Amino acid sequence: MKKTRPFSTTSGDYLSVLISLWLPRYGWIIIVPIALCAALGFVFDERLLLVALMLLFIVVPMLMSFLYTYYMLTPEARRAVLRKEVEIADGEYIRLTYLNPESQETEDDGNNKDSRMLLPVAGKDSRVKSAPLRLPPPETIQWTDVLGVRSTSRFTVYLLRGPRLMFLLVPHAAFIRETLA
Repeated sequence: MKKTRPFSTTSGDYLSVLISLWLPRYGWIIIVPIALCAALGFVFDERLLLVALMLLFIVVPMLMSFLYTYYMLTPEARRAVLRKEVEIADGEYIRLTYLNPESQETEDDGNNKDSRMLLPVAGKDSRVKSAPLRLPPPETIQWTDVLGVRSTSRFTVYLLRGPRLMFLLVPHAAFIRETLA
């Protein structure tokens, strides 16, 4: 069994791993039209080079914003970047325990209601009071929902099935010990 120290990942880390998973599958949809317009522009008509540049500098950023809104603004992505501890029993389960970002404690029993709350979002208008956001409850992901495990230079990426997290990022530096079960 592997256990981690409390850690959080940034949305930039999440996006970079998302792109590295998305590009091998769907990157050809972007590259083929641009390359085709550029090749035809060199051979037949230079105006097609402008079309290739428009695809590159107008359409591709729009696709990137689509990736952001489609994947990064989901509850699963929010949970992926929250501060948490992870317990991994290879072949059995992955248990996620979400922690308060202000708390520096390594263990949280969940009995203190204040320790299970996120800070409210600060508004520009001081009259508007927002309720504190609740942390998601601890969750257990069965190993049958793990489609694969990949390793990057900084993270171990657990690819997941289902409507929960698409993948879970665990920094290599977060692992504290390996215990025999």
